[in-house]
Amino acid sequence: MLPDVQNHARAVDDIMRFIVGTDIVLFLIVIGIMLLFVFKYNKKRHPRAVNIHGNTTLEVVWTVVPVALVLFMFYVGWEGYIQTRVVPKDAMPVKVIGRQWNWSFQYENGKQSDTLYLPQGQPIKCLITSLDVIHGFYIPAFREKQDALPDRVRYMMLYPEKLGTYEITCSMYCGLNHALMATRMVVVPKDLFTKWVNTGVVSVPKVESVDTTQAKGS
Repeated sequence: MLPDVQNHARAVDDIMRFIVGTDIVLFLIVIGIMLLFVFKYNKKRHPRAVNIHGNTTLEVVWTVVPVALVLFMFYVGWEGYIQTRVVPKDAMPVKVIGRQWNWSFQYENGKQSDTLYLPQGQPIKCLITSLDVIHGFYIPAFREKQDALPDRVRYMMLYPEKLGTYEITCSMYCGLNHALMATRMVVVPKDLFTKWVNTGVVSVPKVESVDTTQAKGS
């Protein structure tokens, strides 16, 4: 099982910081070399252009180093992605339906809600689809997103370990009211969820919010 939302989000943030930091360093190196050449080989210092022969060692270095960095980034990202595709045997399926411009959720017993209520500590397999155009089912605090496609069902794993309320948005531009296509995911104790899902109650009692858009400590 994946670690809780805080640790998982922190891992995603760490690799993102590494990628951005590496890009900045490489950018500064390239710009620095360009500026060095501008001043060192300007017309006043070298009125006559001279051919510069290649350097095999240098060419190998600037080929191998970027390739190694890219492969490392791919490996780390792939490892994280593969973990999110593993479906435990005890995963609870929940249908996620996107439409212009709202989300709805359907549970195994047929109960539906416009708020995603989930039991704490229970692996969730979200079965995601759309009734019209392409939407993006995105939970920022979990750093997870899956496109909702018309006439297709895709899945996304969730591991709600922390009680609280989390924001759900649409990450794909889907029309006029795209910005208003938002709802909440509420993680509640298992006994409270079981009581709610098997009754006609519309919503569960409010639980203390842990986060809305970002994981603590990330």
